[in-house]
Amino acid sequence: MFQGEEKMIKACISIPLAVLFLCLMTGVAAPNSVVIASYYRADEPFPEFSYFWQDSKLSEWGTEATNRETLGGSIHVFLRNPDTYPLEVQDVFLQGVSLKQAIAFSTARKFKRSKIQAANIHFSNLPKTDMDTIIAAGEPIWWRVEPSRIEPKGLGEITVRLRRTPKEKNIDLAIKFAKTTVPLSIPVGQERPRVESITFSPDLKQIFLYASHPRQGITPARVLLDGTDISSGTIIGKDSRLRLFPIVCSLKSPLAVGSFHIFNVQFKDGSSAIAGIRAYADELRYGMWGARPGKETELEVGRAWLQEMTAHNINLQMEMLGSAAVAQFMKSEEGRQMMHRLGIKRVVGEPEKDPSPHSYYLADEPDAADSRVPDVPSQAKVGSLAQGLVQWAEQLRQTNPSVPTMVNVDMTYKPDNWYIYGQVADIYAADPYYQTRLAEVYFSKPHLFPCYTKATFVYAVGRICRSACAPKPLHLILNCTRRQDKDRKFRFATPAEKRIEVFYALGAGAKQLSYWWFVPLPPNAEGSAGLATDDPDAQALWREIGILGAEVRTAGPLIIRSCPADLNVSCSKYLWVRTLLSGTDSILVLCVNDDYACDRLGSVYKPIENAEVSLTVPSWLKPRYVFEINARGIQEVKWDQSQESVTLHLGTVDLTRLVVITSDPTLAERLQDLYNQRFKANVETLLSEQTQAHAKP
Repeated sequence: MFQGEEKMIKACISIPLAVLFLCLMTGVAAPNSVVIASYYRADEPFPEFSYFWQDSKLSEWGTEATNRETLGGSIHVFLRNPDTYPLEVQDVFLQGVSLKQAIAFSTARKFKRSKIQAANIHFSNLPKTDMDTIIAAGEPIWWRVEPSRIEPKGLGEITVRLRRTPKEKNIDLAIKFAKTTVPLSIPVGQERPRVESITFSPDLKQIFLYASHPRQGITPARVLLDGTDISSGTIIGKDSRLRLFPIVCSLKSPLAVGSFHIFNVQFKDGSSAIAGIRAYADELRYGMWGARPGKETELEVGRAWLQEMTAHNINLQMEMLGSAAVAQFMKSEEGRQMMHRLGIKRVVGEPEKDPSPHSYYLADEPDAADSRVPDVPSQAKVGSLAQGLVQWAEQLRQTNPSVPTMVNVDMTYKPDNWYIYGQVADIYAADPYYQTRLAEVYFSKPHLFPCYTKATFVYAVGRICRSACAPKPLHLILNCTRRQDKDRKFRFATPAEKRIEVFYALGAGAKQLSYWWFVPLPPNAEGSAGLATDDPDAQALWREIGILGAEVRTAGPLIIRSCPADLNVSCSKYLWVRTLLSGTDSILVLCVNDDYACDRLGSVYKPIENAEVSLTVPSWLKPRYVFEINARGIQEVKWDQSQESVTLHLGTVDLTRLVVITSDPTLAERLQDLYNQRFKANVETLLSEQTQAHAKP
């Protein structure tokens, strides 16, 4: 649709009925010289996890959670600047109502040191008829133009987030530019293809893209990047039995870091999966919130902390430190050089904290802050800080466009919160703290115990959040604290629980992980007591986090470029299996022993004997090598193949197994080299400490 669009436009003008027919068939609005495509993207429901959302406080919604309307969606409009001067969108009108006027800011609630103000349609002075109109149209929460200034011949995207699905079958939208206003009519309720994930190689010359189609048997025909057909340099994995297709695009020259691009996967039935994203690349990041406590003058504490992070295979320091010593050391020239040498990056809230961070942290748990926004109906509070975060992200982008943004969303107004904030930042984070939920069961909600005997909550939140942020990457934060409520204390996570949670997170599609929180609490304080304690349970968990880091980061080159896929799988009883496609040459098979249970005392499980997994391999992949990645590096796996099916003979599965099926003859050797160089010595030390701890009476 993008290529040769000016000629197409002239043809469209002369044959409007043909254009209308095309739009009805594809669900994409007719193009003109500025607007090249548009569609409504409905939130993907996950009714199988709805039992996790029924415990929301009545004070959040004002009504019973089970009786309220659920789910909304977003409008996406893709633009091309045909002129010789920059193009800026001045306003967007939804059903004739200005979004600039409708989503009004208020100084009544400020967030993050007053940088971010709340914005909501209930702060506006719109007439009641206009309010009724935009609420019926879905109730806009936030909108954005990216990039805010579209250069000549450049492309951009308008996103409008709606709280609920519009009541009408079509949305009337109008885009106001300096010299013209472009009207659009966008259909609602049509199933359409989606871009599920986009990631980039370290040199930004290769793109790993995954597109899905709602109907089985319809495969991609070609791929366009910013309106240019790049199919000749593209490998498309096609299997008519599947709905998800891996696409690997190789470019002649690299993309610029932080540059904005639009990908268009055109299917054989004429439909398209279109998405915009900024180009960023990195290795798999594995992080920790907090650090070893120390005074500002104790730089040796900061120095030792970086060494401790490396010894536990942590390569990302999250935004909150809780240690003056570490904060001061990381600001020093010695600290920055040491971080660079060890490959450790920081997430920071303000650019002055680090000249070259991993990401800018827009906000922590804005959904929780939404609940304290005054003068807004309870059911309309969530998302009140989103428009302010969009503006803050743009300010940070102007400061340093090479650094992506991140936002973390909590548990307030679930599950709406995850959908509403999913597209705000470049990296989307969520914190499904399983042990916190389990502690709540014992402290105040015993009726929910059946929901939390397993850590499924982590997988459920991960699934929703990956769908909400697609095609951008998902970062999941796991709990590593002990809940303290004055004289009541819960326990730290067991190593078994944390291992299972990590595999659940990866199975849901997470491409980054971190842990909350390291800083300890005084004995009778209230809150989260971190790992920096002599408690044997905390030390055991810290060792397991380090061991898991070696496994996950060894598989990192595959995980970063992967996407969850529903392949045809059969397996032994009690074995939980999920599969990730990794490009067109590899499949990751994640296995968890599902015969386990958790309570206030810990976790128990029964190993699975003679475990087997059989899966139908997509037709594009010819399996040649099968191996496992574990704490010891790369290990052989017994397997056999019958026609299109591969069977893995796993023997005894204690807790987890990570198996790779690939056609790449050098992959295992490359990953073993990575393990040997970065993680082997660390793991040997951690396993030795583990053995010594188990030997103590």
